[in-house]
Amino acid sequence: MEHGVVKVVQAAEGVFKIELPMPYSMNHVNVYLVEGSPLTLIDTGPIMEGVEDALHGSLESRGYSADRLERIVVTHSHPDHMGLAARLKAASGAELVCHRLASDSMSDYQGSAIREREYLIGMAEMLGLPSELMEMNRALMDGWLDVAESAEADRMVEDGDTLESDRLQLQVIYTPGHSIDHIVLYDAESGLIFTGDHLLAGITPNPDVYLPWMSEKLSGLPDYLESLARLKQLQVRLALPGHGDWVTDVSGRIEEIFLHHEERKSYIVDTLRGREMTVLELALDMISFVAAELSPTNVFLAMREILGHMVILEDEQRVTREVRKGTWYYGAN
Repeated sequence: MEHGVVKVVQAAEGVFKIELPMPYSMNHVNVYLVEGSPLTLIDTGPIMEGVEDALHGSLESRGYSADRLERIVVTHSHPDHMGLAARLKAASGAELVCHRLASDSMSDYQGSAIREREYLIGMAEMLGLPSELMEMNRALMDGWLDVAESAEADRMVEDGDTLESDRLQLQVIYTPGHSIDHIVLYDAESGLIFTGDHLLAGITPNPDVYLPWMSEKLSGLPDYLESLARLKQLQVRLALPGHGDWVTDVSGRIEEIFLHHEERKSYIVDTLRGREMTVLELALDMISFVAAELSPTNVFLAMREILGHMVILEDEQRVTREVRKGTWYYGAN
């Protein structure tokens, strides 16, 4: 069978970025082939039309069939990064590696996704979102149920572990925030770092809403900023992200992200002066302020980021929160 080949770009000796298409506004996901022993794939892409075919074709363009893979590393349990893991593992017998916290989500992907969906829908009143509008997001979240299959990890890693090969010595760095189970992989000798969705060139990743059975924290945004600060201390020559172009000035990009969030926090506080608003109202205001499309997806994502900012602003005592009839109302101090 002849497979399609997508964009395959050499990032370093024996390291290749494979840009797989996705039918969303984020129109691709990057996975990385690390040649040598063990032959390694970092992230997999989702189960979507054309993606699996493109991955096989891209591997073949480098002289490999999927059954040659010896290690598959998943940076986090989002379906665009682990969707094909089970199929690739079944085809190759490759060792599947992820963070300990990703293992349960990956081993029961659909069940975990449904539990998360129901929890988020249950937050509607708290966020100031009419329940019928929150139900609009059910279809959005349900659309992700079929783009990944459950996969059993063979090795669960923690911060500080090393994935050894004859090409790279990849240090595992735990970087929660975008997801609670996110890791990046750093090779100190070459200065390469595979950043998943933690560090991206053109956009800031949406912070996670932590699930109560996974963490006592509400939002991943504080963790995300702390994780970025850790990365800033590394000697990185090139960051290879899960979407978009690679990053050559990692320290500069991190400073841009810090500034972005400080500016957003200041805007929120200014917006709240003399009035109180819900998370939904703040999200709608932010969408208008940045001139983004007013779509269910953007409202959903904006609310997640606003919630993270409110957690930090409360901790900084720059906003107050009052709960009335189950809804959170914020005002500026």
